[in-house]
Amino acid sequence: MRLALEIVEAVKPAARWAGMLILYRHTPVGPGYGIEESLKLAESLAQAGVDILDISPASCEAPGDRAAPLMALGVPVIAVNELDRLPRALEALQMGRASLVAVGGGMIADPDWPEKVRSGRLEEIVACTGCNDCYTDLCEGRPVGCSQWVGGVCP
Repeated sequence: MRLALEIVEAVKPAARWAGMLILYRHTPVGPGYGIEESLKLAESLAQAGVDILDISPASCEAPGDRAAPLMALGVPVIAVNELDRLPRALEALQMGRASLVAVGGGMIADPDWPEKVRSGRLEEIVACTGCNDCYTDLCEGRPVGCSQWVGGVCP
């Protein structure tokens, strides 16, 4: 927790001067480091001035479930995990489990995802299949691509 708080304190003056928000990404899973510890960290981060908490991953059972406990801190919370599937995103938001949803894979598969959702063109969305080709590209230092792109071309 100390390292996280020191980083926030170090970047806060420059971020505030530039009119930028401070986002902290956190993964609240693992042996001996779960939701209880994450809540303590998140509370300290909120008090230190973090503007947005990005919580990863969520479980598959209930969209945004691991982000939900942090909503009480009064800081916007981003939930992840297949939230490019609109019913999951809507559930997380409508149930108050998250303030925002991340649609990373969905945005790689279809950069027009937000506009298609906004305009009700859901049948036109090129859906992420979860193949992780984009992540492999990223890890291997290649330009990120998507197996859903027809002929290797982004829609």
